[in-house]
Amino acid sequence: MGVTVTKSFDNLAGKISEGALEPTMQKLSKFLVSSAVKKINGDIPPANSGLTQAVKQGNKTLRDNSQLMASIAPQNGKTWAAANTNVKYAKINQEGGTIQGKAKGLWLPAGARTRTLSRQYNAQSAGELISAMRSAGYSFYRIKNVFMAKKKKGEPFPLFVIKKSVTIPSRPFLYISKEDEEYITSEIQKAIHNALETK
Repeated sequence: MGVTVTKSFDNLAGKISEGALEPTMQKLSKFLVSSAVKKINGDIPPANSGLTQAVKQGNKTLRDNSQLMASIAPQNGKTWAAANTNVKYAKINQEGGTIQGKAKGLWLPAGARTRTLSRQYNAQSAGELISAMRSAGYSFYRIKNVFMAKKKKGEPFPLFVIKKSVTIPSRPFLYISKEDEEYITSEIQKAIHNALETK
């Protein structure tokens, strides 16, 4: 489920002393994390759908609660640097793809009000939210693929949109760009020069 970007320099291992590149690998792994965060902050296209913008109350892609950015972590060895994330939705956002619903379909928040109610009732799923709202006096009904909610004397409102599947576009955020490659190459050249100077 996770996503990783790695840059390896194993071919240099025999040319310089053991572990000489490791401090540079640590630096480069942190750089790969900052590069991924910068890419996300740059709003990776395509734009969010209208429904997603309504739910998130904003149009920033790959950003909702900052969980994805916070999850990207550096990793490195003696001759390689990497950044990775293991959040469950990272791979589908990186590569794109279609999520198929189970028998009852995919229950997607119909708007920002659903998100507010989920937080209010500390609900982690559609079922938990409906149960909590039912206990609070809400009633429910369905119009085609829209699950509606209504409180006594209140106006009905859409709570969930039910779909058979959802296609997520590819929004790659963990990759090495041309600019990244230039910086990495420069840092490796410096590290090799220093290692050979002190050999």
